[in-house]
Amino acid sequence: MNRIQRRERLLIGILVVLIMIGALALIRSQPWGRVDLRPLKPNTPNWIVCVRLNDDAHGDIVMLLPDGQTLMLTEDNFDDRSPDWAPDGKKLVFSSNRRDYVYQLWTIDPDGRGLSQLTLGGGAKLAPYYDRDGRYILHIAQGLVTEVDVKGVHSLQLIPSASQMVQVREQYGQIAFRYAKRPNPDLIAAVQRIDEGEQVVLQDLRRTSQQFTLPVVIAGEQVDLDWAPKGQSLVVGGAGLVVPTAEGELRVGGIIRFDFGENSGEIKPLPLWLSRDNSQAAIELVWSPDGSRVAFVLCERRRDGALQRVGLATVPETGGAPTVIVEGEVYHPHWSPDGQQLVFAMGKPGNRQIYTVRIDGTELTQRTQSGDYLTPKWSPAR
Repeated sequence: MNRIQRRERLLIGILVVLIMIGALALIRSQPWGRVDLRPLKPNTPNWIVCVRLNDDAHGDIVMLLPDGQTLMLTEDNFDDRSPDWAPDGKKLVFSSNRRDYVYQLWTIDPDGRGLSQLTLGGGAKLAPYYDRDGRYILHIAQGLVTEVDVKGVHSLQLIPSASQMVQVREQYGQIAFRYAKRPNPDLIAAVQRIDEGEQVVLQDLRRTSQQFTLPVVIAGEQVDLDWAPKGQSLVVGGAGLVVPTAEGELRVGGIIRFDFGENSGEIKPLPLWLSRDNSQAAIELVWSPDGSRVAFVLCERRRDGALQRVGLATVPETGGAPTVIVEGEVYHPHWSPDGQQLVFAMGKPGNRQIYTVRIDGTELTQRTQSGDYLTPKWSPAR
């Protein structure tokens, strides 16, 4: 083999390698092309993720470690918000405008490695929640409830369904959902913004071909929801909840539990706690991991009608008077996986810090010292 042939083969070999590197880089840049090469991921018991707002009210994702250290997962001029843990505690999903200033879903490892874009396409993607089995992520895409698999390959609009779209647009005009959660692949509850306030709608994916409107569970001035850790029980809390009575409609604050049978049309409502004069409200509620109680932000109505956050409270899952655990301007409570502690933000906007507390109100601990923090969530890892 002469020198020219060897040189040609060498150049061809280099060209092939460059093409392969370029192809792999292109594949890795796509959501469907990610391959996680790390054999071990961080073990995250007692890790807490939250959002820290900067002076422009843009969020960065922050991890609070059990030893008191703070780990910045993102720190830049983009807006990162709404982090949620994968069920195994090995991955986080969040919404960010870091690509072309359009909110898309991104994933990241709890130690800050492996940042990767999950969704593509125009329109904002917001409020991601992992399903219980970790296979899909519910989120709001351009106001509609949508799911995407954890590889970012398959995306599907769920609320409204294609058969419901025309009727729902005629009924509500612009469709705007705030977030959605589901206890199993077929049943979804979502908070929808409407002209009169908000309402909780229920979508049974087994019945969408027969339904041309969205079944409404309950409406109110402001509503929040969460599913029981097992079964098909839903709690809805809020202000100005519209409750039918023999005399007409009554607007109340509080929490109502809805138990669904095998048929989602079979609904048994059970008031857990009601403020019948609508002077108090329950927002940002979350069911405990053992299903024994519901934590929420207790609010009182001011003279101007606005809600004032006054404390962190719980109520038994069978109903009863609320137990106030912490008094103060509380935001976004979330349970530890053993159900013995709660994490939350507290303080005035611009200076909200992260705290943890035991369910009996003892061991109140401030976990951050400066900045403005929101939406803390305890890792599900034990």
